[in-house]
Amino acid sequence: MGITMKRFLYLAFFAIAALGVLAATHVVSWHVAAYLAVGLGALGNVDTTTYLADAKVVYGALQDQVSTQAAFMNLLGDGTKFGKITNIGIRGWTFLARLKPNWNLGYRPEGTSGVGQAGNQGLAQATVAVKYAYVPIVITGQAENLTKGEGRAFMQAKALEAKFDMKDLISHVNVVMVGAERGGQLAQVTGAGAGSFTADNAGNLPGAIYLRIGMPIDCGPVGGGANTITNQIISNINYTTRLVTVPGNATNGNAVTLSGEAAPNAGVFPYTAEGLMSLISDTTAIQGLDPSVSTQSSWASYIEDVGGVDLSSSLIMQLIQYVKNRGGEEVDGLIMPSAQINRLVSIATATIRFEVQQAAAQSPGKKAVDLGFTVFEYAGKPIIEDKDARTDRIFAGCFSCMKKFEAVPLSMADDEAGSWTRVSGPNGIADAVMGLLRWYHQLGILQRSAWGMQKNFTVPTKFQTAPPTL
Repeated sequence: MGITMKRFLYLAFFAIAALGVLAATHVVSWHVAAYLAVGLGALGNVDTTTYLADAKVVYGALQDQVSTQAAFMNLLGDGTKFGKITNIGIRGWTFLARLKPNWNLGYRPEGTSGVGQAGNQGLAQATVAVKYAYVPIVITGQAENLTKGEGRAFMQAKALEAKFDMKDLISHVNVVMVGAERGGQLAQVTGAGAGSFTADNAGNLPGAIYLRIGMPIDCGPVGGGANTITNQIISNINYTTRLVTVPGNATNGNAVTLSGEAAPNAGVFPYTAEGLMSLISDTTAIQGLDPSVSTQSSWASYIEDVGGVDLSSSLIMQLIQYVKNRGGEEVDGLIMPSAQINRLVSIATATIRFEVQQAAAQSPGKKAVDLGFTVFEYAGKPIIEDKDARTDRIFAGCFSCMKKFEAVPLSMADDEAGSWTRVSGPNGIADAVMGLLRWYHQLGILQRSAWGMQKNFTVPTKFQTAPPTL
């Protein structure tokens, strides 16, 4: 089909204008802006018969951007090289984990005794099961009004909403991975009463720093069980006293999770992806392996409770050296919360740290800088600041021994669970269309002994009560 010069010039002007508006207002990245500008040239005017498909273009354009966000999982290599998932029903990967050396080796007298039986390679099967995270999204009647003859306004409005949807989901997933207790536990109940509870900070628990006003929460037993509070909205938080105001009556010792993430019974626990609290452990049975079993004890991470002292140069070096000696892998990076990065100032002013040159092209530090993390260096090792990490602890390890497994990095659901559905507003007036932006993923550790953690450092007073992101 041909195209008139007038039509061509109109489309060219429209694409340039769309790019300029999007980039100038920071609505979406240049990548998405370019994608939308090219796509809209063929769209013409959006109407009620096409806007669902057009919205999927917007959400589809975000998929490649998930891996560019400053989130812990994006520091890790792609674990799917162990085998691609071709059917989402599989929901996991299986690989061999090394638990001990192959002891059927060594010197033998030649020609007299043979070499003995094979099959002592010290391998066991480990399985990483992917988990499902999602964001419900809505095209409202108001947005539909924008489709009537104004495609650009509609696409820009949806691009802005989609960008926030994606960032909200990645932010929550990052908290689950580097801050929460296993199962997405954001806090723990103490001082329970009618309509409120106190978020516990004893035993290195995080207090209320991962809770927010307006957040819908569930409360129930740690590890799964019947909820005492289900889908209630936090109306107020006093971060200093850790008092959380929410309807209902929680029970002391309950875990607090984002609504929907609390497993109703222990058999399905957890719904959420695994995080550093469970993967870097010397006791937790996970991925089919249990370091508390004597034959699998080499799988355990190096864990040290430092006893409530300040972060020091010698303790950082101790963590690096113990992890390297235990796991036999070179420690190529550390993860620290902002609270302990703050303590580095006293180390830097009181001691002279030695610097070692390292090949930085493929290092975790280089990757962290590219993603937008703040990166420091200690003794040649990059220290990556993650604002969501637990305030009282630091982590060190071999980044190539931890992987991210993604079946669907980020997509608009087209299956039955996420089919577009017509819904109505509270008064039955504002007709809307709802769908799901979904993400199947998991963290997996290929050698737990290649990572370690020190906990129970002192935390500057302000960091004890200041939430990382409001």
